[in-house]
Amino acid sequence: MKILSINVSEPQKVTFNGKELITSIYKKPVSNKVTVSSQGIEGDRQADLTVHGGYDKAVYAYSYTHYQTWSEKLNSDFKEYGLVGENLTIDDFDEDKIKIGDQFKINECLLQVSQPRIPCYKIGIKLNSREFPKMFSQSGLLGSYLRVIHDGEISPGDAIDKVHSEENSMSIKDIAHLLFVDVKNIELMKQALDIKPLTEEIKEKFRERLMKLGDFSSL
Repeated sequence: MKILSINVSEPQKVTFNGKELITSIYKKPVSNKVTVSSQGIEGDRQADLTVHGGYDKAVYAYSYTHYQTWSEKLNSDFKEYGLVGENLTIDDFDEDKIKIGDQFKINECLLQVSQPRIPCYKIGIKLNSREFPKMFSQSGLLGSYLRVIHDGEISPGDAIDKVHSEENSMSIKDIAHLLFVDVKNIELMKQALDIKPLTEEIKEKFRERLMKLGDFSSL
């Protein structure tokens, strides 16, 4: 795998349905080398730290191969990097094959897969489609948030090497499927709770769901 583009943004005001909102989803490519730390990528700031950013979600990665899927489904031609507000546009980032806890190295920078993206309505604004947030959620093509285990500098074109495969884990797509499609699968949710690198945010969603389903054995 390799980085096709590094995309960043400062929070900016946009108008939607006559209302002003602040978002950092309109990320633009940078050509220079940037520093990556546990707080994210140099030059990038999040508008709402309750849903983006922070240690568990320092960097958001997405596959360029998915651009074609969304171009076909939305009858458009998406080629400009940063399509879904990702920091790293990667040539082929396969959610089926990459597991929670897997680690990747880019130069000296070490990243760990922490959770799939949970989209909000702003992604529908960016792609000019009210239906897109639901389509995106249920597709499983959500990309992944990454923790920064070791700081480093990265540039567009850098190679991404997998250096650790997490045992007894689940793929990004498996977790996304549990979150948005197979929402009553008690056994798989309990299995997900045992994945140490999975974020507390996702685990808490599964715990709440298990309680509603009447299963308290793993809580």
